[in-house]
Amino acid sequence: MRVLYVSPHPDDECDNAGGTLASLARRHEVFIVYLTDGSAGSPYPEERGKKLAEVRKSEALAGLEVLGVNRERAFFFGYPDGNLKSFLWEASRKLLTLLDEVRPEVVIYPSVLDAHPDHWSGGYITKSALRESGLAATELSYLNWVPEPSRGLIDLIKYTMILLYPKDKVVKVDVREYKQVKLEAMRRHASQFKYLTPDYIKRFFETDYETFFIEREPHRGAVSSVFGLTRFVPRTF
Repeated sequence: MRVLYVSPHPDDECDNAGGTLASLARRHEVFIVYLTDGSAGSPYPEERGKKLAEVRKSEALAGLEVLGVNRERAFFFGYPDGNLKSFLWEASRKLLTLLDEVRPEVVIYPSVLDAHPDHWSGGYITKSALRESGLAATELSYLNWVPEPSRGLIDLIKYTMILLYPKDKVVKVDVREYKQVKLEAMRRHASQFKYLTPDYIKRFFETDYETFFIEREPHRGAVSSVFGLTRFVPRTF
């Protein structure tokens, strides 16, 4: 089975799905596409730019090796970090070409309800490309930055939609077996790991489960078949 994971930035694949990807890579062909170059991934302006983008690409490849994903199955689109929303049409065309080449049976991508502009843009790009591709793929989305209702009407609407998401369409994948692998993969992203707070590490790397939203299931049982022996349970809010 071919699985395509859409990552807005180099390292998002570790944060949100490192355990799941490590598990899937042992049984399926896993492909990853990075939409942005990660060039803005520093709190210090003088560190941002082309050099950082090159560093983060190397870090991403090193992290994939830890997860067990073949580096030949990694694609880097290189759009400007922090400004993906300006390339929605162009990026969807490029992703459409990749979908035609890879023909994935499963696509995992960022939720359009995510609060981060690059993340929700990645969701729109992927959904647009998938609709045009005509692929009958199983689709799962993930949420990294939860909208904060206090930030305005759009975030309030997104937050409400998340709470109202059908419970039978929200699942958790048991990744306890891969927690250490996930953390080691993230350590390869040294330029980013040094800025992670203890709370962030606890949220993403000490959790026993990774959560996904079912966006499309071509047939009954399609989602559970993706994870094989990985525990698959509905999430209750």
